[in-house]
Amino acid sequence: MANNDLARPHVFQRGSSSRTLLLLHGTGADEHDLLGLAKALDPEASVLSPRGMHLESGMNRFFERYPDGSFNEASIDQGVAELSEFIEAAIVEYEIDRKNIFGTGFSNGANTASALMIKHPALLSGAALFGSTRPYREVEKVDLNGKQIWLANGDQDPYAPVQVSEAWVQELQSFGADIKWLRHPGGHQISQLHVTEIASAL
Repeated sequence: MANNDLARPHVFQRGSSSRTLLLLHGTGADEHDLLGLAKALDPEASVLSPRGMHLESGMNRFFERYPDGSFNEASIDQGVAELSEFIEAAIVEYEIDRKNIFGTGFSNGANTASALMIKHPALLSGAALFGSTRPYREVEKVDLNGKQIWLANGDQDPYAPVQVSEAWVQELQSFGADIKWLRHPGGHQISQLHVTEIASAL
């Protein structure tokens, strides 16, 4: 793997366990944004946190949105392909256990983690998806057996409508995922109660 696959800004922190948390930030944040979340979820895990390389009005994202807020699915595909190449390079460079990479994302990053799991299911063992919705209008059936997924959303989140979340959870279940849908009464934010619940089950 060419070293330039690791050229994107990122943070890697070595942990004491075999698990690596892949941190994918939300719009306007960067590779440092979710480091505290990683410590709260699993303080013993290694951390791999890349920056989203698509710029929207100067804000970092992992893929493009259209002006109406809908997702550019071609941009998702490109972003996920580049991210998978970065992860493969990082596995070699940092001697990461490729069978124990757990996706952790907020908002745009969580949507990217979902897309990554759909397109490259072997790369992630599971995921904690905060403030997240379905990344694609149509999803081809994929084998997610054995993967632990948490969808942790607010009932008032305009970016993750409850009805869409419910259908997405059912679809992921039909793919074989062990998925838990966590809900809080707020909006587009991470609930500390959800973090604690996921951490206790990891």
